[in-house]
Amino acid sequence: MIFPTAPAISRGLQRVIVLDTETTGLSQYDKIITLAALRFEGTELKDSLHHVYDPRKDSHPGALAVHGWDDWTLRFQDLFAETAEEVRDFLLWGDRLVAHNAEFDMRYVEREIRKAGLAPLDHPDVYCTMERSRRRWSGSAKLDLCLDRIGLQRAGARHGAYEDAFLTSCLYFNLQGSNDRPAAPITWPAPTNLRPAPPRPDGTLPRRTPKRRRTA
Repeated sequence: MIFPTAPAISRGLQRVIVLDTETTGLSQYDKIITLAALRFEGTELKDSLHHVYDPRKDSHPGALAVHGWDDWTLRFQDLFAETAEEVRDFLLWGDRLVAHNAEFDMRYVEREIRKAGLAPLDHPDVYCTMERSRRRWSGSAKLDLCLDRIGLQRAGARHGAYEDAFLTSCLYFNLQGSNDRPAAPITWPAPTNLRPAPPRPDGTLPRRTPKRRRTA
């Protein structure tokens, strides 16, 4: 995948979408758990999409320690396919897609869109803040370290897709030469499609049963 390095369009005109995902792990067979996408015109946040999904597999222990989404709770959430068209349409609004480690996020998003039977996203302008940060600073380009360089930090130890997308937007605007930052929400919002789960059973969780897409 090639990430264009074309000059940014005027901030007042360019429509930017900043994306982040949390997954069950880091391998090619892992799945998306949460996805957040924030729409900006200039540095003004216009709209957002924030979803949680049933990945149909347990998280690796290391991934669980990062995102904190319990496997039992996730079993009662939507399948990605149920919102794939909404996600694809939302992302196509932007002139540019931005993510920190964009190749990682886009690999999972593109795969889920393809598995849902939709046309590939194939966005023409994907901007990776991790790759651009490596050009500006020496050393690691992990998001937390990049944020520290511009005077920001996450609220807690856990990673959330919405918070990370927002913080990535602040890093992006800084890398574009802007001193302006979008206004942060008082609290990080929960996924809009989050469904309550019944009490977790004692002991080992039962095996998963086949699951079909919900119909309207």
